[in-house]
Amino acid sequence: MSRSGSVAAVMAWLTLVPAELLAQVSERAQSTARGTGVSAIWILANLSYAGMRAQDSPSTGWRIVSFIFGFPGTLLSFFVVDEGSERAYGVDLPRATRVARE
Repeated sequence: MSRSGSVAAVMAWLTLVPAELLAQVSERAQSTARGTGVSAIWILANLSYAGMRAQDSPSTGWRIVSFIFGFPGTLLSFFVVDEGSERAYGVDLPRATRVARE
C-alpha cells in the first residue's frame, strides 16, 4: 500500500469515527431527555397530590390523576400528609382563598 493510499484510509477512518461518536451521544441525550421528562411528571404529580391533600381540595378527579401519575410517592403522601393540615412535608402551605363570584 502506498503512502497516499494509507493517508486516504486514515482520513476515511477519521471521518467515520466522529459520525459514530455523534450517533452514540445523540442516542444517550435522547434517552436522558425521555427519562427526565418522566421524572418531572412524577415529581410534579407528587407535589400536586401532597398540596391537594394538605389543603383539603374538593377536586377528586385531579387527586386521582395525580395519585396515579405520582405512584408510589403519592402513596407515601397519603399516609404522611394529614388531610386539611395546611402543611406538607414540613412546609406550611398558604391557605387557598376562594373568590366569591357576583
